[in-house]
Amino acid sequence: MRDIFIIGLIHLICVGSLISQKLDPYARDLVQIIEFYTGVFDNDSQIWFENRRGYPGTEEDKHQRLHAIHTRIHIPSIGDNVFYVEEYIDNDPENIIRQRIVNFKSDIEAGGIVMQVYFLKNPKELRHAYLDIAKLEALSLDDMFGLDGCDVIFKREGDQFFGQMGSKTCQFGKEDKKRYSVHNIHLSASKYWRTDQTYLVATDQIYSGHKNSEPHKMRKANFYNCDISFTEKGYYDPSGNDKKYSDLNVHTQGGSVTVHNPIQDKMYTLQLREKEYPYYATGSDFFMMRFIEKDAKRSEVIITAEPGVEKISFSLGWSSAACYKQ
Repeated sequence: MRDIFIIGLIHLICVGSLISQKLDPYARDLVQIIEFYTGVFDNDSQIWFENRRGYPGTEEDKHQRLHAIHTRIHIPSIGDNVFYVEEYIDNDPENIIRQRIVNFKSDIEAGGIVMQVYFLKNPKELRHAYLDIAKLEALSLDDMFGLDGCDVIFKREGDQFFGQMGSKTCQFGKEDKKRYSVHNIHLSASKYWRTDQTYLVATDQIYSGHKNSEPHKMRKANFYNCDISFTEKGYYDPSGNDKKYSDLNVHTQGGSVTVHNPIQDKMYTLQLREKEYPYYATGSDFFMMRFIEKDAKRSEVIITAEPGVEKISFSLGWSSAACYKQ
């Protein structure tokens, strides 16, 4: 009898859990949006296209290069799906333009997934904090603040999500500088496109952000471990002056690493780019490894392959490199 009671109780708990899940129509969306949002994103492909011949836009239409790092962290006092966001521009990790704490939650009343946005009170103390998770997870609500009306509400559109703030709900500033934020996001398994602008409340004139509504088109980055070698006499004739760099971490959206060749006393950069080529309809995507002397106008070598290859490499005799997909 006792066993029957326990089995019945377990059954009721399981049924209750299923009913609870069924009552939330956005439970699956929440799981998926967290997966989409996690990772590193960069709009190197957009910059590459805008700087090539045939680009139809103007100089004012061109975007800054933007690199976004979304690191999931554990801060139960904030929520169950918390991230630290750090962004920098112009391929310079020290040129940080955004540090935020965000939390995702399902919200039936809002009609989708809500991204709660928090601003840090002492952001300088948390620069590059994605490298020190413990430092981030020691934060509490006392270390940040939110602004009414500045949450982003996501709704599913096919296999992606579109998020935006309410119309003129996110306002800040005073008097003639009072402004509202436009923060629109398209998020999918491989892309993170964002429009981020502010407008003056009194006149609706743009105050900050990109001049048109074309978003920064960031793509999710994958990572490769790379080895780079310089040899004085050649691969099969080792020398005491040879130099090898191992386990260099390079991402695929224009990620690069610069190393010193002591034999020539020169600096060389290895770069990886995964491209969606804009000029052809089919069969155009490619993965590229580039190796170039610092400040040179032409590459020493360019290797292309299919996107997502397990390994890409080259050998020039005096130098070689190989990158392995993580």
